[in-house]
Amino acid sequence: MQHAIRARARILLGAAALVLPLSGLAAGFAITEQNATGLGDAYAGATTGNGEASGLYFNPAAMADLQGTQLSAGLIDIAPTIRFSDGRSSVAGIGNITNGNNGGNAGEQAWVPNLYLSHALDARTRIGFGFSVPYGLATQYQDGWIGRYHALTSEVQVINLNPALSYRVSPTLSIGAGLNAQYANANLSSAVDSGSLCYGAAAQGQVPGGFATCNAYGLTPGNPQADGLAQVKGHDWAFGWNVGLIYDLTPATRLGLSYRAAVDHKLKGQVTYSHIPALLAGNPQLADTSASAALDLPATASLGLTQRLDRRWTLSGDLTWTQWSRFSSLRVVKGNGQPDLVTTENWRNTLRYALGLSFAQNERLTWRGGLAFDQTPVPDAQHRTARLPGSDRTWVSLGMGYRVSPQLSWDLGYTYILFRNVPIDNTTEGSYRNTLTGQYRGHVNMIGAQANYRF
Repeated sequence: MQHAIRARARILLGAAALVLPLSGLAAGFAITEQNATGLGDAYAGATTGNGEASGLYFNPAAMADLQGTQLSAGLIDIAPTIRFSDGRSSVAGIGNITNGNNGGNAGEQAWVPNLYLSHALDARTRIGFGFSVPYGLATQYQDGWIGRYHALTSEVQVINLNPALSYRVSPTLSIGAGLNAQYANANLSSAVDSGSLCYGAAAQGQVPGGFATCNAYGLTPGNPQADGLAQVKGHDWAFGWNVGLIYDLTPATRLGLSYRAAVDHKLKGQVTYSHIPALLAGNPQLADTSASAALDLPATASLGLTQRLDRRWTLSGDLTWTQWSRFSSLRVVKGNGQPDLVTTENWRNTLRYALGLSFAQNERLTWRGGLAFDQTPVPDAQHRTARLPGSDRTWVSLGMGYRVSPQLSWDLGYTYILFRNVPIDNTTEGSYRNTLTGQYRGHVNMIGAQANYRF
């Protein structure tokens, strides 16, 4: 048995340095939920404007419809459930090291705020400002779960500050543009398989006494009591822009187009290692160091159409393209000259389809509903990661708007998102190659509220 393990372990390269899988930073983690109005119709009417200041996020031209000074402020509760099952973990050169639990519910509840302001400078010109969180990721697995060498904690947040301008060119055409100042922050961690690293070093003659020494210190592959911890933190400011137009084809038919440019972040921070056993503490590839990584957020383009069917019923549709193909790989460059940490992504561009219907019961109360289908950028099981195990999603949305007074109105929305069950067969890259296989399933409950005030 010992000879068989030794023979397989020899194919591990060098000291089998840890590669922390970081693809959670570069996955399909856009947050569509930017206002409670759209949450009620699956954002089917987002590109053609929603009649409130909150519509400027999706299309700055929408401000042209607003009079005076208007404010929208809201909060959306996103509660995902992400479950892993049928798991198996193995290491190249060693074989199956399966042990641990299924990680519990990896989804982390998050409260997503938004704030928008619009002001009329004159009959044609509006200025506005938006505060939003357009990208985010929060997953957390239980300690000792079977995929701990791929991910434990994953937290990514992008805050967007969006000053905007709109201009009514004619009674039927409005245009708009905005600047985007973004702050990105990331905190990712995973366990270090100290036992497999020790076996890899022993296979290269770098551990006095070889495998016997590793065994004597409890450094056997997949031993959770010997696990270390790796953590990556980084942050950055970056800038982009967005444009849009709204054209009334007829008094009852409205067309909307919008485009948000790609934003390139270069996160700067640290890679730190803790709880590393003394036998491995001298490995320079497990040393704390400064680091940097590119976070290339995608461009998006949306086409929307709204058709008023009669004085009560309105039908809306939206098609959104997202340029996730920018993520061919993610590379974390260590400041101490040690090998880069690389994750191959091979993401693909995606489309999101939405259809919504609203019913104005009276001058004060409006009901909304919508359906949407949202493609995942993940191309296959080999590129699906534990940090964000994306799958195609189906949205079912309901909502309402209520005007309390000429100045004040409220919007409420609820959406249920069902994930398609998907497999994972992902292998970390670099000298230490751990393969995680299994199945993911999940769903999301979201509820949001928004207050709108006209000064």
